[in-house]
Amino acid sequence: MKSERRERTDKVFNVFQAAVELEGESRHAFLDQACAGDPELRKEVAALLAYDERAKSFIESPAFEEAELVADNEGSTLMMEAVGPFKIVSRLGSGGMGEVYLAEDSRLGRQLALKILPEYFSRDPDRVARFKREAKAASALNHPNVATIYEIGEAEGISYIAMEYVEGKTLESKVSGRPLGSTEIVEIASHVADALDEAHSRGITHRDIKSANIMLTARGQAKVLDFGLAKLAVKLADGLISDRPTEKVTAPGIVMGTVQYMSPEQALGRDLDHRTDIFSFGVVMYEMATGRLPFNAATATETIERITHGQPEAIARFNYDLPAELERIIRKCLEKDRERRYQTARELLVDLKNLKRDSDSGMAMSTGASTRQRNHVWRWILVAMAILVAGVAVVYFLVRDNNGRGSVAGGGIKSIAVLPFKPLVEQSRDEALELGMADTLIARLSNIREISVRPVSAVRKYAGLDQDAVAAGREQKVDAVLEGNLQRSGENLRVTVRLIQLRDGSSLWAGQFDEKFTNIFAVQDSISERVAGMLALTLTGQEKERLKKQYTQNTEAYELYLKGRYHLNRLTDDGFLKGLDYFQQVIEKDPNFALAYVGVAEAYNDLGGFNVRPPKEVYPKAKSAALTALKLDDTLAQAHTALAMVSFTFDWDWAGAEREFKRAIEINSTDSDAHYYYSYSLAFIGQFDAAIAEMRKAQELDPVSLVKLTGLAQVLLVARRYDQALEVCEKALEMDPNLGFAHWLRGLTYMYKGSYEPAILALQKSIPLSGDSPDEAASLAHAYALSGKRTEARKILEELKQQAKHKYVSPGTIADLYFLLGDKDQAFALLEKAYEERDNMVVLLKVEPMFDPLRSDPRFANLLRRVGFPQ
Repeated sequence: MKSERRERTDKVFNVFQAAVELEGESRHAFLDQACAGDPELRKEVAALLAYDERAKSFIESPAFEEAELVADNEGSTLMMEAVGPFKIVSRLGSGGMGEVYLAEDSRLGRQLALKILPEYFSRDPDRVARFKREAKAASALNHPNVATIYEIGEAEGISYIAMEYVEGKTLESKVSGRPLGSTEIVEIASHVADALDEAHSRGITHRDIKSANIMLTARGQAKVLDFGLAKLAVKLADGLISDRPTEKVTAPGIVMGTVQYMSPEQALGRDLDHRTDIFSFGVVMYEMATGRLPFNAATATETIERITHGQPEAIARFNYDLPAELERIIRKCLEKDRERRYQTARELLVDLKNLKRDSDSGMAMSTGASTRQRNHVWRWILVAMAILVAGVAVVYFLVRDNNGRGSVAGGGIKSIAVLPFKPLVEQSRDEALELGMADTLIARLSNIREISVRPVSAVRKYAGLDQDAVAAGREQKVDAVLEGNLQRSGENLRVTVRLIQLRDGSSLWAGQFDEKFTNIFAVQDSISERVAGMLALTLTGQEKERLKKQYTQNTEAYELYLKGRYHLNRLTDDGFLKGLDYFQQVIEKDPNFALAYVGVAEAYNDLGGFNVRPPKEVYPKAKSAALTALKLDDTLAQAHTALAMVSFTFDWDWAGAEREFKRAIEINSTDSDAHYYYSYSLAFIGQFDAAIAEMRKAQELDPVSLVKLTGLAQVLLVARRYDQALEVCEKALEMDPNLGFAHWLRGLTYMYKGSYEPAILALQKSIPLSGDSPDEAASLAHAYALSGKRTEARKILEELKQQAKHKYVSPGTIADLYFLLGDKDQAFALLEKAYEERDNMVVLLKVEPMFDPLRSDPRFANLLRRVGFPQ
């Protein structure tokens, strides 16, 4: 008789099977009738239907089959005392294709593990055949690290495998959320790799490697269980190994294995080979090293998404004692591209054995030196001297390139990204401190000429708790990444950091600091100096001084400064105002904090540049703050950039702007923002080739920045290189289809080319993506006017006039619109107003295509002369 659970499962299955054939209202009506009075049934079927929809486009795995596996494994119990010659002693658990019992062989008097094919599977001849075929394949294995298959048989309609019973505990229970020691990890991993090497050499792929399938005996030996899912590769006539069976073994798209341990190709239902075991084993090694799974998520679908597209968190975040070489081995196993993994388990085993040998050798040397120290002091001195000389020689050769010049250790590291720090405890997040630590270290390391440091504007997007450092570094196209964790409790602060080499994902250095928050400056000193040391950078005296320069000793002022930077980096109107307020509080606490004045200058520049406040209200204050910062410290590149911004935007001092930009770049040639703004100043005076070169340099230093990419589009636009500008806009929109600024520039470019319909469509799309900025609306009105839709243009103009009553609307933005609508005098009146107010649009008069209809008027030439554009 069926159990209640079996009956329930069958009912869910029957309703699901009927509903899956229906669509829309027909499906809803059927479910209303079939599940009437049983809301739980409706809920279960709905979940399966939703899973089935996702599966069709993702892994194409039948939803109910997965449910059946779970239901059978959790609910079935063998209701008999014996199976054939085997007496059932107790239930041990469930395996890949059946339940496992401890049994006794009445013929030989030995205990064994008996694996039973579930009743539900037994009704399917294909499954039974596959079970026997794969069990026979596994029985060919005879290896000390593989559980031996004794017998395959059938008794009273029950199919079984009798296999070696391994006493001990699973690796899963041993890990139990805690990292294992490095020596133990290498030992266990070597046993498993040896077992896989043997299986793969016989054409057998396990397909369900996981910590629950690895038993550890009392003597520490690892044994791999459950080759019941093994996939027997078939030797073709030409002697090569094929992954495809000649018979139908697994239905297309069926995903076999345990989700959290699947390889990407396995999760996607693709053809498998032995390299899928190597990935799954990489998951197991990551689990041993960290006490957690690398791709685990709340649902199977989310887990598969992480396996196929995500990167695991850095191992050092959970285990800073792990050797860099072992971390490299694990990461190589976890490569998503099969071609980049270990190609054979033998390669993996060799690396593990080499690591074990090197570790053992290092321990022996340490012990020997200790003995000599106790017995012979003079010999210890000689040994120490020899080690010192050898160490100097090793470092010398590590940091020399082929030409004999000083080079960077770690394989030529020339660029680095410092990521926002993350909390060790999620509930205690302090995002201002997390981003602020990165910002401070970026500012320090940016003073070193030998290395390019990504700006905070490039890395702030990696503040998410699930962001993987290696993936972020690869996206930023750097050679190394510095990541860290913070935990603050009152005045106590714990900071853990790791420097990762992107070439192989290995850890170059990891450190932990436990200090009072008042000593945060000392922590930053230690981190920046250690990073420079690990990269073998040759620092000038001035660079050394800048590297450990502290701009304040007041921790309260520093906390306020971090909050100011955090809000300023949000790039919103509210963020600019809040940032400014915090910086002003900093100055009250410490009037000599130069970086706080830089923050004030940047906030005022942003308020003017984004038309949040009238130019005359903000730019003089920005200039005053920048000059104060430079008075306190003339080596602040950011202060020179802020001053240059005021010079060309507000003072129209082109020579002064160029001087300040060049000084900023001289101090920090890797400051992408300095190159970015310098590019604009060159473009607006007509030096287009130089402007494009500077913007491309800014892109090179900040390769995934959409701001820099759209900046290039804008420079190309004013240079009248419309087709190139459109290409750049399209590239930006491929990266972010909702980037309002790119839609705006695309619309402007089409408009200046005379293609009004696509221009109008692009500009219409830009408006809701750009907040309530009047610039996009004015451009749309401009396009309407040029295309003959004057009524629509006038309507927008009236709306802008109403906006101007309660917020700043640039007169230069709407001046040309009056000309297009037939009021030339009003157009020049607004341009004159823009001149008097020092409006941002004035700096565009020389090159902006929007003003082309006005250029023939003598009043326009007179305006250009008064602004003082260089010829």
